[in-house]
Amino acid sequence: MQGRILFIDDEPEILKAVKFYLEDEDFEVHTTTEGHRAVELAETLKPDLIILDVMMPVMDGIQVCRQLRSRTRTRMIPIIFLTARESIEDKIKGLEAGGVDYITKPFNNQELMARIKAHIRHSQEKLSSHPVTGLPGASSVEAEVNRLLQEGVIFAAVFAEVDHFREYREAYGVSRADRLLLSVAKMLEEELQNHGEKEAFLGQPAYEQFLFVSTPQKVESLCQKLVDRFEAQKEGFYLEQHRHRGELTYYNYRGDLVSSPFVNLVLGGVCNSKRFLATYTSVAEWAAQVLLKARTAGKSSFLVEE
Repeated sequence: MQGRILFIDDEPEILKAVKFYLEDEDFEVHTTTEGHRAVELAETLKPDLIILDVMMPVMDGIQVCRQLRSRTRTRMIPIIFLTARESIEDKIKGLEAGGVDYITKPFNNQELMARIKAHIRHSQEKLSSHPVTGLPGASSVEAEVNRLLQEGVIFAAVFAEVDHFREYREAYGVSRADRLLLSVAKMLEEELQNHGEKEAFLGQPAYEQFLFVSTPQKVESLCQKLVDRFEAQKEGFYLEQHRHRGELTYYNYRGDLVSSPFVNLVLGGVCNSKRFLATYTSVAEWAAQVLLKARTAGKSSFLVEE
């Protein structure tokens, strides 16, 4: 399979014809005629590329694109706009909304195929994603933070780490450790939404490290909520005998008996409201120092510096 494509158009005949052609070229193709359904499918399927008709009833293509760009799981998917119009204004609107390309009806199938392959290839080169959670990985995290800095946005970047994760993985194995990471990723996504951070970026630059972008005004209350929620649920990650002891004990690969505290969620945030930060590297280096300070508490905790 060359990739998964979501195709949205209010003309069933076009959907059918293009679907047939793309499937013949070994693509997995999903279709819909409705904008709101497109948003749901994109989040569920996580396609490699979206072909989106501009002119649709109820929710047009521009609105769909903006919705997709505002959501963590779909914001990095390349979108090719499809339209019967040749208006420069329409093309500008589509590209400004987050589209990567524009093709006008009627179109040549070979040209469409060439553009699809080019954008999927470019996206795969640009976007690294975490193998467990599917969140944007290191290169995407760096690109997003650099974009915010270049645009002069005032924001708080918070790195979140699961402390004692490696001991947990060694004791319980990769599968259970991956489920812990998925739980943390889900918690971060939900709390960002609950705090009104619907357009916030969430990524995973390292295996047990996450990064999210928040507004400076909300960051501390958000971090406190995350710490409280993690503490309330973390015993559920452990077997009964370990919960009873209040610590994790296991034999490592050398046969040594190891004791480890339960995992903690440690957050270190930095804000560029009072300090100039030029690149992602400067953000990450400062945040690493803040994380070290937060970790000295020996429990789930957070620290944010300006």
